[in-house]
Amino acid sequence: MDAVYRRRRMTVAVLGLIILAVVVGATIVIVQALRSPSEDPAPVAEPTETAEPTAPMPTGDDASGACPTEAVTVGAATNEKSYDPGASATLELIVTNTHDAACRIAVGTSEQTFTVRKDGETVWSSEYCADPEADGDAAEAEVVFAAGSEKRAALKWTVEPVDKNCNRMAEGFEGGKYELVTSLGETESEPVEFEITAPEPTEEPSEESVEEDSGEEDTGE
Repeated sequence: MDAVYRRRRMTVAVLGLIILAVVVGATIVIVQALRSPSEDPAPVAEPTETAEPTAPMPTGDDASGACPTEAVTVGAATNEKSYDPGASATLELIVTNTHDAACRIAVGTSEQTFTVRKDGETVWSSEYCADPEADGDAAEAEVVFAAGSEKRAALKWTVEPVDKNCNRMAEGFEGGKYELVTSLGETESEPVEFEITAPEPTEEPSEESVEEDSGEEDTGE
């Protein structure tokens, strides 16, 4: 079966923090742009030459300006509490810098993972359809986070299962409670619960209709 869900690219907007969407195959759209929660599309003002930094760079890694590992927290969110099979869901990965200074966090697509679990077992993962080579520089992108700031990456997901080779599976998700867990590198979020409704039952033909359809008239000779 063709990998109908394979993404061509998951893009992180590094400079303008603008949401970018890429249509993948015919059924899934993935948005991987980090943005601030209250951000609007207005252009960001360029700093002047005389502008002073509002906070020093962190002490965690003086050479790179990277945030200390313990200062980076990851959360998860869904745009709805319940989804029908085949619906479009928006899954969010929330990254927060809890450090008291501005610092850089590696937020490239190669670092981001969205995982759906049921009863503790993984039933879907963004890694199944990942393509780091197609992501180019976005796969290893870093973004400067102000002290105490939060940014989000959103993934639009069609609620249909795929196998580990990104092929759509014949049977859909069964109804019940599921959990979304996101991770950035080795840092994992707490699970967020959501529900997938049970699929509509397929009507079985009655015995009478089967007999009528299969019956033959005795024409005799």
